[in-house]
Amino acid sequence: MGSIQNPAIFVVAQRASLALVLAGQFYGVTIEELRKPTRGRPYVARARQIAIHLTRSVFGLSHQQLAAEFRRDRSTVHHAHHLIARMREKNQEFDTSLKAMECLLRQSAGWQS
Repeated sequence: MGSIQNPAIFVVAQRASLALVLAGQFYGVTIEELRKPTRGRPYVARARQIAIHLTRSVFGLSHQQLAAEFRRDRSTVHHAHHLIARMREKNQEFDTSLKAMECLLRQSAGWQS
């Protein structure tokens, strides 16, 4: 039986999955839709972008790590993170929703908020 070569890879995958589940539940999108290799409908793409942003802001993963986990190009991940950050700056209600999601994500990962 093989062993895990790098346990950090498992942790990265687990954190990305937590963000996907949270964003999917919040926006009514299935994990299958979020993990599809295509962009999908606009609301699916937005939920995926939010999951990427949450994973980056809460866990501090690199764009390269996020690209691997979300099965996207690094430039797509970079765009998603910065797009959502700009949206947060412009819309207080959206920012408040994301703050709540960040808190839930930290709690689900076993972190103190």
